[in-house]
Amino acid sequence: MYLLFYSPVLTPRLRYTCEVLLTYVLRTDFSLTDDAAFYRQADACKINYSKERLLEAEVFIPCGNLLLESDIQAQSVTVFQQEGLPAFFQQKADNADFPFDLLSVVFYLISRYEEYLPFEADAHGRFGAQQSIAFQHHFLRQPLVNEWALRLSDLLQSKFPISQFPISNFQFFPTYDLDMAWAYLHKGWKRNTGAYLRDLLKLDFKNSQRRWRVQTNREADPFFVFDYLNQLHKKYNLKPTLFILLGDYGAFDKNTNAKNAAFRQLIQHLQSQYNLGIHPSYQSNIDFKQLKKEIHRLENISGEPVVRSRQHFLKLRFPQTYQRLLDLNITADYSLGYASDIGFRAGIASPYPWYDLSKEEMTPLLLHPFQVMDVTLKDYLNLNPPEAIPLVQSMIEKTRAVGGTFCTLWHNSSFSDVDNWEEWQEVYETILQLAVVN
Repeated sequence: MYLLFYSPVLTPRLRYTCEVLLTYVLRTDFSLTDDAAFYRQADACKINYSKERLLEAEVFIPCGNLLLESDIQAQSVTVFQQEGLPAFFQQKADNADFPFDLLSVVFYLISRYEEYLPFEADAHGRFGAQQSIAFQHHFLRQPLVNEWALRLSDLLQSKFPISQFPISNFQFFPTYDLDMAWAYLHKGWKRNTGAYLRDLLKLDFKNSQRRWRVQTNREADPFFVFDYLNQLHKKYNLKPTLFILLGDYGAFDKNTNAKNAAFRQLIQHLQSQYNLGIHPSYQSNIDFKQLKKEIHRLENISGEPVVRSRQHFLKLRFPQTYQRLLDLNITADYSLGYASDIGFRAGIASPYPWYDLSKEEMTPLLLHPFQVMDVTLKDYLNLNPPEAIPLVQSMIEKTRAVGGTFCTLWHNSSFSDVDNWEEWQEVYETILQLAVVN
């Protein structure tokens, strides 16, 4: 028995939402129809998305206005609890199986509708977690879309006992950002001279001495931890994705020069151990030519097309950032998460295609949300290592419960003892054990 979805009007927003909810989350085949007579007669597992119930044997989801619209405007969002889960876009309809417009809830979250509306940007021009409906109503740290999808699946199976939905398996997906491959090496004489002068002005003789020991090969560079990471990946049978910063030097882009021979050799070496992606620089977020140049740099070094990306500083603006990536043939992006808090920015724990609200179309850009970043735990939430572990464990368990994908964002520099990162290596190893072994 197949799944038949009925709506009297089939809009691009509705088609997209069904595709994400039913295909990407519930992993089931379905057909759409706007023919009520055909819907009534079909031998199928049925969902009715309209203003009134048509059949006793169907799941009736009352339809609101959001998916019928084609503009972007402020929405009236009142969050309430329904069967222990947050819900909004309440609808009054006789004999409805959901007292709210479930499809509009999903679309509002996954399209990042609220980020197209006016907001107060942070110092880096970002939409902060604290401005989101999920944070304000205390469901940022739960995969609400997946949770409601499972409720829908259970309801369908109760009404159509012979129907079966495949069970999604939990997946763990570690990723890394390579902002600086070395803390002290391969900086060039100008940057080295400036660094020694800064240490002198700060009377930071300890750092200056360490810099000298590393540069004279008496001590290993603390950021160069790739052998250690490779051992971890072999132990847990992982092949993560690594994003490489190749911008021009600036206040927020302090990577090694892309022409540096050691840096190029390192990238080529890492290519056999990771799926590589571009880490578009801070500057490139508002400079298309710069973004194009950095992608070409990575392609030139690696010898392969670049199809993956994650924004440096998570500088993500809708729709411009994703439109520019699509223009340069990027097909997968991993920027969808917050710097200021952990959680599910789009309310979903599954990869899914991006919908361009400004053009009202589903795009080929696949979004891979992440839930936890090292800098968020330590610097934004001000957690110490023992405090961070149970919080991350809770995120893993919530993702596992819905058969979702748990994605981490870590930096190679966070495995060093620079800038008070001592003990965080143990936190990461614990995360691997919790996500892979259990």
